[in-house]
Amino acid sequence: MDELLFTLNDDELQELKNTSSIDGDEDDHLFGTPPPRNRSKSTGSGNENVDWELTLSLETTLQLIEGEPTAPSPNCSEELIQRILDVCRGRGGLPDHLRGKVWVILIGLYYNNKSTKHPLIEIYDLKEQNELRNDCTEFVAKTYSSNSPEEHSSIVSSLESILTSYLKHQKVAYDKSIILGYLQILKPLLTLNLTDTQLYNTFRMIITQYVPRDVFNEHGLPFHIFRLLLLYHEPEVCSVVDSLRVLPHSYASQWFLSLFSSAIANLQSILVLWDVYLQYRDPFLIYHMALVLVLNAKDRLLEIKHSDSSTKKADTIQLLSTLPANLEPSDIPDFLTISQHYASQTPNSYRRMFESALYGNDSFLTLSNSSTSPCRRVAMQSLCLPVAAEELLNSIRMAKSLSSNDSTDSRSSTDAYMFVRFFVVDCRPAEQYNSGRLPTAFHLDCALMLLEPVKFNTAVQGLLLAQKDALNVGAAAGGEHLCFVGSGREEEDQYVHMVVSSFLQRNTQKVALLSGGFQSLHELLYPDNIEDGLADHNPLTCPECVLQKTSVTPSSSTVSRDGSPASDSRSKLFTAKLSLFSSTLKAKSAEMKGKLIDYINNPVASGGSSGADEKHVKSSDKNKSKPYRNLLPVFMIDDDDEPSDEASPSGGLADLDSTTDVTHFHPGTRIRSIKQFLKQHNFHWSCSEVLSDGSHYEGYVIVTRDNLLMIRELDRDTGEVSLNRLLNSIIKITSKKKHPELITFKYGHVVKLPSTSSDPGKEGDEISDKDRGGGEEEETAAEITHSDRFYLPSGSKDFVSNVKRFIDSKNSSDQ
Repeated sequence: MDELLFTLNDDELQELKNTSSIDGDEDDHLFGTPPPRNRSKSTGSGNENVDWELTLSLETTLQLIEGEPTAPSPNCSEELIQRILDVCRGRGGLPDHLRGKVWVILIGLYYNNKSTKHPLIEIYDLKEQNELRNDCTEFVAKTYSSNSPEEHSSIVSSLESILTSYLKHQKVAYDKSIILGYLQILKPLLTLNLTDTQLYNTFRMIITQYVPRDVFNEHGLPFHIFRLLLLYHEPEVCSVVDSLRVLPHSYASQWFLSLFSSAIANLQSILVLWDVYLQYRDPFLIYHMALVLVLNAKDRLLEIKHSDSSTKKADTIQLLSTLPANLEPSDIPDFLTISQHYASQTPNSYRRMFESALYGNDSFLTLSNSSTSPCRRVAMQSLCLPVAAEELLNSIRMAKSLSSNDSTDSRSSTDAYMFVRFFVVDCRPAEQYNSGRLPTAFHLDCALMLLEPVKFNTAVQGLLLAQKDALNVGAAAGGEHLCFVGSGREEEDQYVHMVVSSFLQRNTQKVALLSGGFQSLHELLYPDNIEDGLADHNPLTCPECVLQKTSVTPSSSTVSRDGSPASDSRSKLFTAKLSLFSSTLKAKSAEMKGKLIDYINNPVASGGSSGADEKHVKSSDKNKSKPYRNLLPVFMIDDDDEPSDEASPSGGLADLDSTTDVTHFHPGTRIRSIKQFLKQHNFHWSCSEVLSDGSHYEGYVIVTRDNLLMIRELDRDTGEVSLNRLLNSIIKITSKKKHPELITFKYGHVVKLPSTSSDPGKEGDEISDKDRGGGEEEETAAEITHSDRFYLPSGSKDFVSNVKRFIDSKNSSDQ
């Protein structure tokens, strides 16, 4: 088709304008007989705006297609579509009289007089037929107010016929909001020179190929995908919109449903937009079009957020929903070029993950409205944009190829750079990282976030410097897109999720997470490419290899006749399993992720071990509650968060079985059934035990008349006692002001001190004997010997309050 793409000089163009009688009538037999009516007035652009070179090229190409002996098939072949694209791509709006012919080719339909894939249904017997007719009548009266009454009737008849046929063929129930969306899609189609049957099939194909399913659901899959894309490219804007509690559905649903037809005021702008959009043949491009619009409103969104308006949410929805309204035809080429740029700067994995769930031959409403739909659940639960292992490995291979080839030809190749380059951050424990990793991966110790926040921040700064240096020198490891890698096991990857969250909270752009973690990489490479694809791989200590061997190798194969080689191998496998189990236990519970993010990102404000945020009770607070162990209550919790002295909703002290004795449950005691054990104790809370090294163990804390018991979960049914403390050994219960969920119990005993004149209400550990009920001549102090920490995502106030009440009750009974 190169011979068609010639350039005309000014004289030839003027002669063509003066002599051409192209009006579309002579070529109508190619696509069928046109309707004997004008559907809409003033839909053309006028000859003064016609691109005559494009017009001539398209006319010539369409005539060649018509002159071919036989049509390829009722569905256009890829070759036929490519011939049209070779002429149209990179151009502006299509000529009005050729638009219909080009569109039906681009969406995969080839019309002739002999066959149409789906005929119209001539029987109008829907239960809501009158409502449907009224909807069509109202739409025509509003949209085509300048047309004559006769034309109104003709258009209403066409619309009703098309929509009735579609509802019956696709078995879609009538809904007014659905019909209004369909009518908006039909608005630009009515300008095409097509029969009703051709119009119906064009309408059906556009819905099937370009309108995403689940678009009417407030929490539908398209809106979760759009939010992930917004979070990927501009987390600050995403944070602003989220903070105002504005859901994408509230402003983007009509964009996705009507392909912007309902949002753009100028009909010619809609036609030009669809001209170029259909040429890209990419249904996901509409998400990036919406993304460009929202990003363009960043400054105005920030103004709304920081304003004193009482209608911030409504103002935001109004702003966003009207963003496309003023697009002019001249704006469309740049608008789509920028949208395509963002699409090219986005990992493609999400397309493969969700394409079959969003587009296809079924109705776009067939995706279940339940939040348990697998694809929707994946999108809802994704912390950031997911990247598949295949895409990550392909990116690394191409980056290596480019960095190793310094020839000018390869550097100048456009196709060589048409992929996303990742800077890989491996967040697995060090022992797993050293047992096998991607050759371009950098290691980041996630455990530092809680244990050593300052060191963690230093590591992050070093990581970002390494990324910058790698980009500057063009190294294979360099990439603008951050891809975080976890193990792929949920119980281990909670620290990884916390790291990713911290980067997003810093408004770091282009943050992605490897879907399935290192486990998915290993499965993809194992066994043939494992050594080439991974660096420093040790199959004896690699957790994934250990699991592979354990699952595929019979147990008898590990035992040799002399016993020695098999024993060594079994020992190494056991060591690797133990390492894997240890890293699993070090991970915190899933419930802690959201609650601890503030604590992680504000280590100074939240306090480390300095106790700057801790508050001792003052002498003026001595009458606020009863003393326990004859000492003042030293709850170091902010006054506003101090536990109540009222009875717990779970019951009073009398509800506890007084015959229950847990004294003999020493640490290490196995609990066969946690559920049965908890039934014997009214006062128990779900929590995590936090050790001094930052390790977390999920389980339950139980309070009895005399003891504080912690049960760690080993699996769903069984548990193990990790600690058993006497209530009368509790000296202090402390908490951070900003994090009352993190409770510290300090244990010890009281020692006598020489008589001093110190203030009994002085802040600190010293408590006078007078306040314990003893003589005024003698003073005592609490000596701390050990401590325990518990994290309760909910019920922390209830927990502390009940512990205090048990201690008060025991002190009263002892006296």
